[in-house]
Amino acid sequence: MRDSLISNPEYSFLRGLTVGVVCGGTSPERSISLRSGRAVLGALKRSGIHAIRIDPARRSKFIEQIRRADLLFLALHGKGGEDGCLQAWLERRGIPFTASGSEACRRSFDKLITKRHLERLKIPTPAYTVIKPADWRLQCSRFPVPYFVKPLDGGSSQGIFLVEDFKKSAEKIRRSLLRHKRLLIEKKIIGRELTAGILGDCRLPVIEVRPKRSFYDYKAKYTKGMTEYIVPAKIPRKVSGKIRKLAWKAFRGLGLSGFARVDFMLDRNERPFALEVNSIPGLTEFSLLPKAARVIGISFEELCLRLLRAAVEPKKMELVHYGKKEK
Repeated sequence: MRDSLISNPEYSFLRGLTVGVVCGGTSPERSISLRSGRAVLGALKRSGIHAIRIDPARRSKFIEQIRRADLLFLALHGKGGEDGCLQAWLERRGIPFTASGSEACRRSFDKLITKRHLERLKIPTPAYTVIKPADWRLQCSRFPVPYFVKPLDGGSSQGIFLVEDFKKSAEKIRRSLLRHKRLLIEKKIIGRELTAGILGDCRLPVIEVRPKRSFYDYKAKYTKGMTEYIVPAKIPRKVSGKIRKLAWKAFRGLGLSGFARVDFMLDRNERPFALEVNSIPGLTEFSLLPKAARVIGISFEELCLRLLRAAVEPKKMELVHYGKKEK
């Protein structure tokens, strides 16, 4: 793998450079970020690239480590990593980094802002409202069950829960509001859970996610054997094409770059609804986007190198549409 990739002219610019893999941080998603970081570090080293780990939680060494790197690979999840704050700091200093810029990250990290952009782009998304401490009981009691309660920021399905009976869930909602101040409540779409990844200009195959729990929560995501993944999803080609088209539309409409993942529900009438957009999706070798890339012959090592190439040569990303050139 090392010889075949690092000797490729497309990636030869990486020779002699030090890549800083930024992972960890202080968000509740720290453990997942560290797993992503370890996988990326391993892939880069197997490809013959000099890579170092940089953890923003180690504040005393963070600036020093940043200065040692020529290029940063961001594998941070959650606040401080996907919300645009670190990206804005790097942009002000002219430090190149992978994936999306600060404004695009900010738009995709806040679920309410994302929802509004999806509506503006005419991308179907489940009905929703935002609740606050002042009037949450009235709003929640009137919103048709079943629905999900979600923090406006954060990822990895942390803090999300399903409400099937408002009275039974009222105390849980109240406690969640004390912590988050504002919450998104979103209609539950009955159907199949799907996800579509974007890598540069490549629309990756759709994956179906079949959790053994009531929905794809944190435990289902990160516990071995709790979820079945169908890659590619066994859905009609026309439906798959529509989902990939909507994912691409969201990706472009939110101003994202490098890569991203868009999660969907497909209802019983085969209508897709976009749930959320992930600007830095999971990057372990077992995460969803790498699974989709592998199906069309893109190894985890090549995926990582493509992202580095895009960070310094954004216009050189191939125009590929699931094996076909984009028009």
